[in-house]
Amino acid sequence: MKTLLASTVLALGAVPLTTSANAGESDANFWELLHGAPKIKDDNGNFWKIRGRILWDTAALSETPTAGLKNNFEDTEFRAARIGIEGQYSNFKYKAEVDFGGGKTTATDVNLTWKGPLNVTVGQMKAGPSMEETTSSRHTTFMERGMITDAVGFDRRIGVNIGTSGKNYSLNGGVFGNSIDGAADGKPTNNIWAVRGTYTPVLEKDRIVHIGASVRYTDRARGAPKHSARWGSHLATEKVKPIIGDDATLFGLEAAAVMGPLHGHAEFVKEDGDLGSVDGGFVYAGYFLTGETRKYKASAGKFDRTKPLKPLSKGGLGGWEVAARYDTLDARKAGDEKVNAWTLGLTWYPESHLRVKVNYTDASGDLFSAKGLYTRLQIDW
Repeated sequence: MKTLLASTVLALGAVPLTTSANAGESDANFWELLHGAPKIKDDNGNFWKIRGRILWDTAALSETPTAGLKNNFEDTEFRAARIGIEGQYSNFKYKAEVDFGGGKTTATDVNLTWKGPLNVTVGQMKAGPSMEETTSSRHTTFMERGMITDAVGFDRRIGVNIGTSGKNYSLNGGVFGNSIDGAADGKPTNNIWAVRGTYTPVLEKDRIVHIGASVRYTDRARGAPKHSARWGSHLATEKVKPIIGDDATLFGLEAAAVMGPLHGHAEFVKEDGDLGSVDGGFVYAGYFLTGETRKYKASAGKFDRTKPLKPLSKGGLGGWEVAARYDTLDARKAGDEKVNAWTLGLTWYPESHLRVKVNYTDASGDLFSAKGLYTRLQIDW
């Protein structure tokens, strides 16, 4: 716990709390670093920019197996350390990014999109994710997504996705095979077909209602999405690993709402295969104490970047958000256990591209109980 507190203080201390009229050029340059990388544009609207993110996590966790000794430990990691490039030329958009977090190099999004009557994306991307997984880790309310999203393995794969969208709807469908890293390592693969649709019946400046549904089919377990979920922090060691098997069909339902500073989100997902089935979901609510409204992108059916109304660079205290989530995962019919978890979260938004998060989770399963406090210092550009 001392290490966790020291790391949190260090993270907070790295951000200046005040500015003055006498601040020099170095201060101005510092604030610019927290507002994202600049776009290099031409007169035709074409652009390119460097993109990336660093997510640094610390955790103090306690895990107690049903038939074992309590395990108290502290740890830290770079949850993500990504660098890449994105841009647009004419009707084509491109993106390529690699992640050096976790002590290994992994290709993330590497794709090219043609924007026309239908948007066609070719390359590596997430294969049929729900709203929770579609929303970037830069913009999620909690440090980790709901357990079910990891339990069914919404991973990135090489494939083709065709989509269309409007002011208040989106529809996407695609077919996918191996991942870039899997193909390079000669790992076995299979095929995935996925479809997701979203609709926003209420779309106003500070009032939003979102609904959506998704279907995914995986033909074989050989090379299937990785089915493994932790109860809270990514540094936790207790995992649920459902065994689904071949001919796996996934159904997902999602709903979200924004009403001024209040926002909520819920999902339910169920996957059935020839060896087992797993289901689960979550519901959470968040509230901005400083009056911000959570940003939403209807044409993609996802949450987007929320900027503080009064950032530190403008003499304010940044944005402050509190949130609570109930999360459940049932893998009893897939060779594992059922786990329920409660998570409380506090997020500070000092600037548009900087976050400091604190989460506390209390979880109980058939085979273990656990609790933990974990923090994140996050910057992206």
